[in-house]
Amino acid sequence: MYEFWSNFKKYIRSGVSSGNPWIHSGIFVFFLTLLCLITNTSLHVMGVDISEFISLFYGLIPLLLKDLSGVIFSSFSFFIGIAIIFLGPGFSEWKKGKQIKILNIYLILFSVLFLLFCGSVAYYPQVYGEFFYYRHSWALGLLYLITDHFSPFVFTSILFVFLSIQVFRTGFSYWKSNSYESLIRYSVFIILFYLFHLYGSAWGILSVSVFYSLDLSISRSKKDLAWIIFLILGFGFSFFVTDVFSHSSSGESRAENFEISSKTNVLILSADSVRQDQLGFVRGEKNKTPNIDGLAEESVVFWDHHTTIPRTFPSWADFLTGRYSFEHGIQDMFPDKADRSKLGVSIPTVPSVLGKYYRTSVVSSFAGDIFPRANWGFQNVYAPNFNAETLTQQRTIESQVFFLPVLTGAFFGGGEYLSSIRSLPSLGDDSRILPDLFSLFEKKDKPFFILFFSSVTHFPYSPPYPFYKNTDPNYYGPSKYFRFVDPSNSDKPDKREEEQIRSVYSASLTAFDSGVGKILEELKKSGQYDETLIVLTSDHGESLFEEDHSHGHGEHLRGEAVTKIPLLIKYPRSFERKQIRNFYGVTSSLDLFPTILSALEISPKPSFSLKGKDLTRLPKTELWNEDRSVYSETGIWFSDRGDHFFQKDRIRYPNILELHTIDSNDDNSVTVSDPYAKETVLFSKHRMLQTRTKKLIYVPSPKGVEYFCYDRVKDPWNVKPLPISSCGDLKQKLELLLLGSGKWKKAGDYFLPKSED
Repeated sequence: MYEFWSNFKKYIRSGVSSGNPWIHSGIFVFFLTLLCLITNTSLHVMGVDISEFISLFYGLIPLLLKDLSGVIFSSFSFFIGIAIIFLGPGFSEWKKGKQIKILNIYLILFSVLFLLFCGSVAYYPQVYGEFFYYRHSWALGLLYLITDHFSPFVFTSILFVFLSIQVFRTGFSYWKSNSYESLIRYSVFIILFYLFHLYGSAWGILSVSVFYSLDLSISRSKKDLAWIIFLILGFGFSFFVTDVFSHSSSGESRAENFEISSKTNVLILSADSVRQDQLGFVRGEKNKTPNIDGLAEESVVFWDHHTTIPRTFPSWADFLTGRYSFEHGIQDMFPDKADRSKLGVSIPTVPSVLGKYYRTSVVSSFAGDIFPRANWGFQNVYAPNFNAETLTQQRTIESQVFFLPVLTGAFFGGGEYLSSIRSLPSLGDDSRILPDLFSLFEKKDKPFFILFFSSVTHFPYSPPYPFYKNTDPNYYGPSKYFRFVDPSNSDKPDKREEEQIRSVYSASLTAFDSGVGKILEELKKSGQYDETLIVLTSDHGESLFEEDHSHGHGEHLRGEAVTKIPLLIKYPRSFERKQIRNFYGVTSSLDLFPTILSALEISPKPSFSLKGKDLTRLPKTELWNEDRSVYSETGIWFSDRGDHFFQKDRIRYPNILELHTIDSNDDNSVTVSDPYAKETVLFSKHRMLQTRTKKLIYVPSPKGVEYFCYDRVKDPWNVKPLPISSCGDLKQKLELLLLGSGKWKKAGDYFLPKSED
């Protein structure tokens, strides 16, 4: 053993002095990793102090160490490949025993890293928000210099020229010396390096780097060489293939209650947190959402459409089942296994109904992390997961700023070496997931049902280049590129800050619109546009500091911002029913289930009942014949602090960091599973019924139940309560809805959830 360590130390000393790229790339990565770990790790996340919950993180230390090891390995694999390519002829000379100047290695690595960093910052400044604004504010000048004066393509172009020169020099030196075998090997190395980089396989890059460094001769036996190449390709691609197929799921078909013969494609276009009143055609702003506006001209537009709950997980569950949250079981953002057990099993979903006859898929980035967590019936799920591993890897990735440029694709695309990169809340760029969507359009063996769910409009709002430039160029505050929501902070920003936040949100909406334009263009190119049923909508809206409504969604039901969302339905050309173009009657997200089935001419059997209305069968007028009412409820409160109006007088339960558990028997899912906590969350919710003109909100508090009535037409932001008598029979209708479901009982004036038998 002593002799081994002695020889090992001699090898390291010799390698350091001779300029061994493998050793110096390792030193480069090690010290950068350590430096980033020291300077970017704290118990403040986006300015929010979480130090009091430090005990919750002790159990995650093994996961954090595992993730850090993954970052080190991936970054070393990438940078040793970079060193080999950019050293050019120098690396070939080193393999022959000549020394490389150590300074040259570090100059190359730092130069490439600097160009990648600047290019990534110019494209995704919000990804580096924590680094610049909360860790190293002294460097803000660099951030503003890059984003104000440079396009990301400037840095990409410089890098490309640098790379081209080095590749040409190396290739020419091999050609000049008649080393054609080395030229072929070098060419193969570059091609495989880039392919593995695109596929995000660090193992693949490391394998081809080893293969090239060992200088294995092409003239050796064909059998040996074939085995080596096979092992490299198999070892590298195995990680890529595993990652791709991990997105697939066996969506169970629930078609027995339906008669299906349709071949019409269905495409749901959606983005998180889109307010109906922010779209260009609604506001009269032609350049804000031109592609959505164009789609609206070919669609039926529903002007008073509402979500049942302004939180993503239960909202999509209501949409895709056509049932209320208390019926299908998913009532908050952190359902446990029991909560999710009915979905797609005893409670059919649209994709589970269509599954036997359709190719059903969902494509999303971080906001779609709900889809791998439940049995929605999708056969293919192209979306990141959400569990304890995701959270720890996110924090590790965000701390390792030197590797973030690679992960965000600054090196000519690709680079998703770590699975959680798509889970970063600051990286909602639709261009990263559109290729997954377009690949689904190419398969025409069956009609498709595809849900596309964009995250770019969800806070912290993440408009990439050039969309973030649509904001005030003279504003240089903490909301210049992004805005996180701190649910415990009730301080209202000044007017300029509010305007900037709305502007960043607006830029995100324009970015989503750009993605919609590309999707519609791709559909038309493939000849599928005319015969595709297209639905554009959202899961919920967003408060943007109107009146005293603060910022975010899910905590209250006042105003029009959090529940009122867009709904556009573009029917296939073959759809024969005459439709009015604008409908102003109140509609609900529960209406989409029966509407989609009707548009596809799918008939439920008599034993199957649906809660919503079939929107293909609208009255001849622009309003319902009756004064229809629709239901909504709040989500879980993430924080028990703050001076918001919805915090002042409500049923209390702890902060979400204290409520949650990590279930090791359920893929380390983050859930609220304690029965008492779950019951308290449900008991505490605000509940609402609204018609076209009136709104009634039920608010349970420690002092008793309060009801608030508002005039939606004269008082859209709900700041002037009316006498309860002004809301007519809405109070009775709410009681009939809840008690009639069999899921609730009355205790005095309170609604209490019934325990499951």
